[in-house]
Amino acid sequence: MSATNLNLNRLADQINVILTQVFRKYVAQGSPTKLGGLRFLDTDSSKTFAFEKTGIADDGLGNLLLMSAPYANLDQTKEPDQLTDKKVVEAEVVERVTNEVSEILRQGPYGSEVRKLIVRPSKDSGKGDRFFIEAGYYLPTSEMLTDEKILAFAQRHNISSSREAVTRILEEKIVPMADEIMQYLIHHLSSDRH
Repeated sequence: MSATNLNLNRLADQINVILTQVFRKYVAQGSPTKLGGLRFLDTDSSKTFAFEKTGIADDGLGNLLLMSAPYANLDQTKEPDQLTDKKVVEAEVVERVTNEVSEILRQGPYGSEVRKLIVRPSKDSGKGDRFFIEAGYYLPTSEMLTDEKILAFAQRHNISSSREAVTRILEEKIVPMADEIMQYLIHHLSSDRH
């Protein structure tokens, strides 16, 4: 199978446009935030979630679908004012939360495709048990968009433009994937739903 010389940056931009379709559904259920981007407030949990800008995977053959979500660490053993060496404890907590979140994501949809996970503690005072995560899910765009697959899709759907075929292939794959992952993040990372 051959792949046209794919520009992964351009594909990332195209994926970001496609994600607005999924985002509209969530905004209709909740509300957009003033922070800009594809951020929305989930009204049930009163938490902000987001579809971040799509990135390029380390392998140079695919893209990373990036999503961010809040996470409440409910198993904190010490109150923040009881900490003696705060930096050491913060590092240990972040490592433990990273492991917890990793396990939660691995059990969810496309869990085997998680390639990036960043966990950072909330900087808000009084919210030492709150974290924000950014998860990157691998999209094998080079594999999805070989010349043969684009041509076959175009013929099957009577499409004359390869650009339109690429867009439709990406939509078919990404819209349900992004929606399923976001549903999972909303229902498994919010503090009141553990």
